[in-house]
Amino acid sequence: MTTAKHMLSRMGLLEPARRTRAALSHAARLALHPVREALVRLPDPRFVASGSRRLHAPYDQHLAELERYGITRLSGEIAPETLGTLQRDFENNFIAPLKAGGRSAATYQGDITVTDDYVDSEARLYASNEPFAISRALLEVCLKPELVALIDGYLRKRAYITQGIALRIDPHPQTGFGSFQWHHDAWGKRINMMIILTEVGVGDQHMTYAKGSHALRHSYDKYANSRYSAEEFAKYGSKIEVLDCVAQPGDIYIFDSNGLHSGNRSMGRSRDTFIIHYTRMWQAVWAHRIPPEFLTGFSEEELRPLAWMRAQDRTRRPLAPPCNSWVDGLMRPSQWSV
Repeated sequence: MTTAKHMLSRMGLLEPARRTRAALSHAARLALHPVREALVRLPDPRFVASGSRRLHAPYDQHLAELERYGITRLSGEIAPETLGTLQRDFENNFIAPLKAGGRSAATYQGDITVTDDYVDSEARLYASNEPFAISRALLEVCLKPELVALIDGYLRKRAYITQGIALRIDPHPQTGFGSFQWHHDAWGKRINMMIILTEVGVGDQHMTYAKGSHALRHSYDKYANSRYSAEEFAKYGSKIEVLDCVAQPGDIYIFDSNGLHSGNRSMGRSRDTFIIHYTRMWQAVWAHRIPPEFLTGFSEEELRPLAWMRAQDRTRRPLAPPCNSWVDGLMRPSQWSV
């Protein structure tokens, strides 16, 4: 205990001082939150000045859908050969090793969100925080120039890949827990690319998205706790149309994760998926491993969205970034990426 704290304690003022500090901190967060929400939605002048790439059909139509609804579905976007490679690599390089003795989330000592791969037997899913080590074909999809230009055009900024995950979501008799309930990702305006490898119907492990909710400005308290109860969501009533994100293998959903969305569980078929995040928030970059041989064959411009990720040094820092929360970063205005 410092001298100041010792003196406050002797005077019976330590706890009141702590409460006052907490109240001031909360007040500062409430004041800063709407400022950042406005700033991060401003276009990057450098991007605008350089002239954004003109989108050709059908990507111009997808941009219009993104801007209006916060989500767009690209059907059959992945070439059959690339899709087949993704599906085989997903099974052989991700699922099979876990089935052969993968680490269970129930027994793993530590934060399961930052271990490489794990099985969560309670949630009935397989997860990998190293998706870029699973298949080079994943890079072929998420670095595709037309898709990157679509994302840049929506964000009106040069977007960078900051994180990715791979998931097999198995049947489950219950829903309404974890990410399988209405929520936003608590990162402001950000794009998620959901690459789907299996057929998904409304009776399977599908996602739902509240169309138009990407425009909502969530309160600070709903960043600290970004889950929405059924009662909270119901207040929107008929004002918001809910989209069932059904899919065929090779479909891609691109959506603004500021919008309200929910995973849904059932005893229907499993869903195999990669989810890749694109932002300009450099403090949010994960130190994912990308095998050097996977990077061959791409031009430097095609590799640009990976620039920040490739600069990370896993020998000097862990997988997760030092500032791994848009909520925690609120008190660091110098680190805001606008």
